[in-house]
Parts: sequence; structure tokens; C-alpha cells
Amino acid sequence: MTTRRDSMDNVHEGKGIDRRFFLQGAGASALAAAMASTFGLAGCSPANRAEKAAGNNASSGEPSWFTAPAEVPDADIVETIESDVVVVGAGMSGIASACSAAERGLKVTVLEKGSTWSGRGFGIGVVDSKVIRAAGLSIDRSKAQKYWVHCCGSRVNEALVSLYFNRSGEAMDWLIDKCEKGGVSVLLWDGYSRDPEFPDSPGYHVFFGGPEQTAGRDWSRDATKLMFEDSQAAGATYVFDSPVAQLKKEDGKVVGALVEGAGGKYTLYKAAKGVVLATGDIVGDEEMLKYYAPEIAQCDAKLYTPVGQNTGDGHKMGLWAGGAMQQGHFPPMLHPQAGAYQQSAFLAVNQRGERFFNEATWVNGKSLNYLRQPGQCSYSVFDANWVRDNLAGLPYGGGMFWDTFRVLGSGEWDGEAGQKGVDAAVESGMGFKADTLDDLAKQCGIPVDTFKATIERYNELCAQGSDPDFGKDAVFLTPVVEGPFYAMKALPAVLATVGGLKVNTNLAVTDAEGNAIEGLYAVGNVSGDFYAVDYPINIPGNSQGRCVTWGYLVGETLASK
Repeated sequence: MTTRRDSMDNVHEGKGIDRRFFLQGAGASALAAAMASTFGLAGCSPANRAEKAAGNNASSGEPSWFTAPAEVPDADIVETIESDVVVVGAGMSGIASACSAAERGLKVTVLEKGSTWSGRGFGIGVVDSKVIRAAGLSIDRSKAQKYWVHCCGSRVNEALVSLYFNRSGEAMDWLIDKCEKGGVSVLLWDGYSRDPEFPDSPGYHVFFGGPEQTAGRDWSRDATKLMFEDSQAAGATYVFDSPVAQLKKEDGKVVGALVEGAGGKYTLYKAAKGVVLATGDIVGDEEMLKYYAPEIAQCDAKLYTPVGQNTGDGHKMGLWAGGAMQQGHFPPMLHPQAGAYQQSAFLAVNQRGERFFNEATWVNGKSLNYLRQPGQCSYSVFDANWVRDNLAGLPYGGGMFWDTFRVLGSGEWDGEAGQKGVDAAVESGMGFKADTLDDLAKQCGIPVDTFKATIERYNELCAQGSDPDFGKDAVFLTPVVEGPFYAMKALPAVLATVGGLKVNTNLAVTDAEGNAIEGLYAVGNVSGDFYAVDYPINIPGNSQGRCVTWGYLVGETLASK
């Protein structure tokens, strides 16, 4: 057992820590006002809150994680296990980190609070790869990166964005090699948006032929599984059912992670080169979600996995160790997938029967608009000609929930399969079909007169070929005139919260001034400053791509120490 020294700078029993480290995410005054309303802190600005002394959170109204836990006494540490690297979390980013580090000859221990590894998502988005090159495609990096920064309100660390744009192809090739060796095919998705205002790039890689995809689970789980197996083959050790309670610091350096065992005793997993936080996002902690992402907290449907595990553990531990939260507020990663999948750019009406936005937009734009409607509900309304109309619009638009998961080289969007999807939605109750507009409105519970008046107005706009109401391009103005008529229920869902701790280009956690916290790194959704304000999807699947890239790179960094 090691001899404990004074540890965890700014963290002492019964005391709080420098509030600057928590308030970097406050950002704009509007967000600060929203947080003030949520926590009853009206009239208390971020600066004022930063000056407040720590106290009992329950009585002060401050979030619970503002006060760090008491240090674990040396007497309660009954075992010490030595490694070069300790990774906290066995999701995609943690497994990528473990695999990269182990394959570079480091001794790696992965601590996971769940009973097994986890993986999710259908594709992984990067800027370059051997698959992209083999298809004769390329991504205009300058244009795509500029769009990214603009989408994030220029509140990101552009050095991190450049890191992803410059190195994600290398990380993806590393993963593709594993897939090819493991019998998993890696293909490109061809449903990306061609809209000049909301352009996507062809960087979304999808996976076929592996056991996870064959069993009907998320396709990218096969890529994660192969990294998991390769990390084990390279010597990485996984310790499951082992939630980390806090980090261990000595002389200002993070030296390990503490796992509580029976009887309040702890095992110290010591890391000679560094601890990597890879614990996922904060969607499972309602208090953190309301504080850092109040917009997302409003959304009723939360589809993240593993359910109940993403509770901001790494965010909290990084802050307690002296790290800072990103300045740009946590953006929403919302997809309109809690209802029916087929939505396209068709007329959308809310529960009152009113049109409320330009429907020819991207998934976050759709979801945020749905979120503001009564019951967070909208209906995508179209008629019997919808397959023809959708095909006509795809050369000018497309993207998630507009096109399908067809792959490059498979031909145009399959209208017959699309109709089967719509019929399935009707069968499941997520869609409605009727021979008359009156009946369709009644099935949806929408006021008939308002619904019909909205459609009449919309059809007028379609006939004149312009939309002064919301500015939708003429190519997407398709009338609702011929039965049967359809209404697909459109509901927003939270997939993740992509915001976290400040990191530098070595993925080291930093304080508010950019000074690295020695021995501490963060990857995936624990790390911040890569997104802010909104979640760019011009490279679809980029959150997963960031997980693989950051994991690959942190292994490289640790091996060079």
C-alpha cells in the first residue's frame, strides 16, 4: 500500500473547490438565466456564485457535485494494483484508449462500473479513410471544418477540431484493419444530405456481417467488440462491476483511481503514466443535465445506453481533481427518432394543427422545433404521392430521417422499402393513415378545421412555388392532395450530451487557464471543447468518430511519456 500524501488539490474534507471549474459551461447570459430559474438562483450571476463559499448543497441550492467527497484515508486502502494506464469506462472511447495503449506495449487496466463493455450507434463518422479513398471520394476539409466551427458558434477549441480533421482518418484505418481481420465489412452510407445550406460529407462508415449486426443490435457494436477483443489480446485487463469513487492525487499529480469494496475498504488502481476518463456523458444524471444542458433536460425521450450508467462520473472526478468545464454550453444531440422514422421534408403540423417551421432542415433543427411544440409532438403529413415526392427532393436534400440507411453503390433510395416502413409505423401506432383529411385529423387528435386550413394554405404555397411563411425551397414544396393521406408522429429524443472537461491536444484535462492536470486525460463525451451550442452533423456519426480518434490518440500520447 502506498503512503498517502496530501492529495486532490482544492479538495479537502468538508470544503468545496474553486467554482471557476464548474461554471465554464455557463456561457451565455441566456443559459445562465435558465440555470438560475432551474435552481432558484435568480439574481445570482456566475461570477457571484463563483465567489460563494462552499456549504451544504441541499441548503444552499447548489448542485451536489459542487462539493467534492472526503478523501479516502490511507487506512481504508487495502490493496494497490499497478499499471501503466488506468482507463475508467469500457465504452467505445475507453476501449479504443485501452486497445491503442496496450498495442503500444503499455500495461492497461480498465475499470467499468457495469457488468460488461458497452457499444452503441449505427455508424462512425470521420474525415478520411481507406474506404473513402477507395470510393474515389474526398471531403473538403476547409469547408467542412469552417461549417463545423460556425455550427458551434465559434465556442470550440479549434485546435481540437483540427486534430479530429487531421487524424481521424488514421484512427479509422486502424479500426478498419481490425474489421477486415474480424470479417466485418465497412461501407459508406450514401444517404447524407446534398443540401447546400445543410451539407453533409460522405464520412459515415457502417458495419455489416458481424455478430452484433447479425443479431439485430447496433451495427457499430461490432467495431467496438473487435477493439475490445484486440485490447485483451494485447494484454489489457478489464475489471467489471467496479465503479470508481474518486481519483487519487499525490503532489498535484493524478496517480490512480479508487474502487470501493466490501466494508468501505478500497483498492487503488495506480497508473504510472496516466488515468483516462472515458465514462460517457451526463444524460443519466438529471441534476447535471439541468445545470449544463437545460434545453436537453426538457426532452421527455432519452434513448442513451447503457441505461442508468451515464451519470457524469468522469466529469465530476475531473472537476474534483482540479479540471475545468468547457466554456461553450453543452449542445443538444437530438434526433427525431422517438416516433416514426420517415419524416423527410414534408409538411409538419403540431398538435394544434399548425405549421411552425421550415421542414427541410437537419435532424437537430427538426428535433429542437418539435421540442417546443405542445407535447413535444409533431406530425409529418404527406399524401399518396410521397414516394415520388421524396425521390424528387433527395438530390437537393436528404440526411438522417429523410433518407434510409442505404450504402454507397446500392442505388437510389428504395421507395418500396420506404412504404413498408410507413406501413409499419401505422401498424405500431406511430403513424396514421386515412382516406380523408377529416379522418386523419381525428385519428391524430388534431382540430379538424385548423388542420384543413393549414393544408389548404400549404397547398397554395406549393402551387405558387414559393414559401413566404417559412422560406422552404420550392423543390421541397409537395402538396397534400391525393388520398390515402399519412401523418407520421415525429418526437425528439436525446441520444447523448456532448460536452465535458477542458482538454488540450494531448487529451490531458486542464484547469480554467489551460494548465494540464498531470496524469489525467479525458476522451469521448467526458472531454469538452470539441462541441458547443449545437451538435454539427455535417460529418454524420462524428461523435463516435471522435471516440475512436481520441482513444487512438491518447494511447499514442501515453506511450510517448
